[in-house]
Amino acid sequence: IEERGFMKHETSERLYTESAHILTTLCVTVPLSLAGALCQTLIIYAFSGLAYKFLPVVLGWTLLLFCFFDAIFQCVAAAAADGQQAQTLATLFLVVFMLFNGLMVNRATAPEYLRWFFELSPTNYAMQAIVIPMAHDAGPAGQGYIDMLGYRAGEDSKGVVIILAMNVVLRILQVLGLKFLNQPQR
Repeated sequence: IEERGFMKHETSERLYTESAHILTTLCVTVPLSLAGALCQTLIIYAFSGLAYKFLPVVLGWTLLLFCFFDAIFQCVAAAAADGQQAQTLATLFLVVFMLFNGLMVNRATAPEYLRWFFELSPTNYAMQAIVIPMAHDAGPAGQGYIDMLGYRAGEDSKGVVIILAMNVVLRILQVLGLKFLNQPQR
């Protein structure tokens, strides 16, 4: 948010445009953050003791979720007036998506009027895509776990499309927020 303040003042002085700032963020900050997330995921996976045959699934979904949550946090930071408001707004999204990941609340335990959250929850699709292959590898006990959580096989593509679409929408909202909200006071 502090960086946004500098950017707003510099763009108001016509030193560069919001588009240039967004492009540098996209080309520099996002790849560096993604590389950090990749390293972190690989280190955690190495210590987890899981079979390496699950690594591509875990890594792919982890990085996809990283991109999604980065888009949420960047969008919130672009729209919020200050750091406290940004944290409050970001926490709302984080709690909802973590709550509806299929472990804390699943389709069977959720009230009927809240089950639609599972269709939009990126963490639900990621957990489902990661847990199902691992559970199948565990035999009958694993299938019981899948049934208990209410996970459904074959929704990976749907989850990827939904997450990518949400990423695009959030990035567009981020650009609009940077461009039109929180103008510097003269």
